[in-house]
Amino acid sequence: MPRRPAAARHVPVLQPVLEVDPLDDFTLWPVAEVGPWLALSGALTAAEVGTAVARIAAYNHVDDRTVWPGDDDPLTAVLPLAAAGPEPGSLVVPGGLRLTDPGTGARIDPGCCSGLEDWRAWYEIPSGASPDQGHDPDPWVGHRADGTIRVWADEERGPHVDVGVDELMRLLDGVQADLAGFLRRLRTWADEVVPAGADDLVANLDRHLQVSTPEG
Repeated sequence: MPRRPAAARHVPVLQPVLEVDPLDDFTLWPVAEVGPWLALSGALTAAEVGTAVARIAAYNHVDDRTVWPGDDDPLTAVLPLAAAGPEPGSLVVPGGLRLTDPGTGARIDPGCCSGLEDWRAWYEIPSGASPDQGHDPDPWVGHRADGTIRVWADEERGPHVDVGVDELMRLLDGVQADLAGFLRRLRTWADEVVPAGADDLVANLDRHLQVSTPEG
């Protein structure tokens, strides 16, 4: 009698995600109804890119993080992103990395106050680090005796996802590819919506998201 094949292992999925609040009555450019998380990649529609830009711009508007600056001028609205200084922390992208196990359905979302600009801290996990992923809940990284990494949704309880070290490195390289794809879509969007600020907008997000080159 032929042996039944072993069940295929489901490879975890790691995605860069942006935390999105409702964009009620937003009229500066087309936006999509998405949320509470938007996975960033080269597959985004123009409206989804518009949602990402609006959310990041609102979050970095010093006076009010729920009101988009610029009134009826799209270029003024993106200035908080295009003109942010090069210092780490001068531009915040609310979100982080989301880890999902398609086999069990377990999903580890970033916690509150996590920033996607710090995603490269995950490369330090194999050396024993547990990068800050926000709070309420408090995602936590544990190192198992067999050498695998266990990422918990809330400290060391509740749902979790296991991933091998080499596998994690491949997934992180995929995150960089997703962010590079997002920047390409952002360039196309900016050339249409804010052509005068397109160069600075894309370059600044590239710098702060540490896509082309990690911050030194």
